[in-house]
Amino acid sequence: MKFISKSSNLLVVLRPGLPAQPLSGMPAKPTISVRFKDGIAEIQQQELIDMMIAHPGFNNDFVSADVDPYAAQRKFNEPTHVITEMKFGTPVSKIVSGGTQLPLEMQKLVQEMAVNLAKSMLPSMLESALKEIVKVHEATKEKDVVVRIKKKPGRKPKVKITEVVETIVESVPVAETENPLAQESVS
Repeated sequence: MKFISKSSNLLVVLRPGLPAQPLSGMPAKPTISVRFKDGIAEIQQQELIDMMIAHPGFNNDFVSADVDPYAAQRKFNEPTHVITEMKFGTPVSKIVSGGTQLPLEMQKLVQEMAVNLAKSMLPSMLESALKEIVKVHEATKEKDVVVRIKKKPGRKPKVKITEVVETIVESVPVAETENPLAQESVS
């Protein structure tokens, strides 16, 4: 039989244990209890089922049902865990698990709404992205692109440095100055 609790981690003591009394010759009696895991306890033994139904907390702290009526308001004991994957001393990815969860019906509803919203937004997003790409392409056609070479030690550059310097010098406009000596020192 399936018992469902309001609390996610309830322990119901059906019969308290008694310690052994060696002087009178009485053996110890173990405690009989039922632990609810995530608010649900499934019990197969008929005598335990009868003890659970006879417990004073039945229909108050826990009920017998097939569907969980407390799933939406039950708080889980497990805190939210944030796991950060590290690679060579830098964080690579972040995984958040635990915490509160939506019921399955709500998760399906939210997922359907997200898919419908994405379908409605996709055409306008594609159109604006294509316009931006065309605008950037036309802007780079009009300008001369300055190539910067980052020289690494011990490696030969793929482009000759003199060619790049000549193209950069040709593309830089010459400033008109009043002092002819300053003009000669720049060039």
